[in-house]
Amino acid sequence: MLKTIALCASLVLSQVVLAQPLIDGKASKKTNNLYQNLKNSAQKNVLIGHQDDMAYGVKWQAKKGRSDVRETVGSYPAMHGWTIDFSENVYNNDSIKYDQMKLWMREVYSRGGINTLSWRPTYPDTQKTPFISNLEPANVLPGASLHQEYLILLNQLALFISQLNMPVILRLFDQHNAREVWWGNGTEASFVSLWRFTIDYLKEVKKVHNIIYAYSPNRSFMEESNMDKDYFYGYPGDDYVDVFGLVNYIEFEDTEVKRQIASNKFKNDLMYIDRLAQKKNKLAAITETGQNGLMDSLWFSQTLLTSFEALDHGALGWVTLGPNKDTTHYYIPFDEHPAAVDFREFRKNQLTIFENDLVEIYK
Repeated sequence: MLKTIALCASLVLSQVVLAQPLIDGKASKKTNNLYQNLKNSAQKNVLIGHQDDMAYGVKWQAKKGRSDVRETVGSYPAMHGWTIDFSENVYNNDSIKYDQMKLWMREVYSRGGINTLSWRPTYPDTQKTPFISNLEPANVLPGASLHQEYLILLNQLALFISQLNMPVILRLFDQHNAREVWWGNGTEASFVSLWRFTIDYLKEVKKVHNIIYAYSPNRSFMEESNMDKDYFYGYPGDDYVDVFGLVNYIEFEDTEVKRQIASNKFKNDLMYIDRLAQKKNKLAAITETGQNGLMDSLWFSQTLLTSFEALDHGALGWVTLGPNKDTTHYYIPFDEHPAAVDFREFRKNQLTIFENDLVEIYK
């Protein structure tokens, strides 16, 4: 209750600090409200998210009401991350049924939580291999050989998001600086053109106006000494981005000295995008992060929370933790995992916001 009151107070007191308008000038009222409220809450708090939270956990899959986050700390995460590739397939690449995903997303929205989507476009299962082998940004732009095939993917995305009838944060062309994805192939100029065409098409042709657009490269492909150049590789311009995001997973280090170095590096990364977003009057987010297996049982308090405490620019809106797939691949403690106590204390901290703490985020 105290944390909820604190969040309400921060929203009220900070109404004078207005975020730059969304890049979609016709965005719905609730979409605008969500963006503004996230910008306001970023001055005092960081929302905590989890990928595929309601879809599966370490020891379960598609069980009604289950969530490893809620079962550990008593609340669902504030942000719920999902991935969409080609929605006419029955399942996405994480074996989640699209029909069920829509139901979970609507449940999140009905409870007052927030949904984010990562779009990693592929083609139908029956035709994926020959299509993907020839795919790169230059080949799908208007007038190019695969443009009509790309419009099939884009139309499916537009339909999926329109049918949700709720604001959605979209990680468009997620981790584009990773060469293993087709949209990361080709030239920087062709990627920028593809990004701009895609957003213009969604807004102006398909009339989809419930999207907040996030730019989200992968930190693993950047050099600390060259962050500006590496982060802005493929950046489409301020008129085509609402959120400065970053995918930033952390490996376990086996000595205290190495762990401190990794923690400081992570803190510097958060400060970098927080400062960047504040300068542009936009939002920042760590769109995926975590330490697989949580071998450092104090990772939440000694890395994540200390990084939050170092921020002073007020633009970091949320951090989303990676999915809990099985006993060898997880980012949230479950049962009585050694990190569970630390995660519970992390949840109690005034800086962190979970779903139970959100109040009228769309108003």
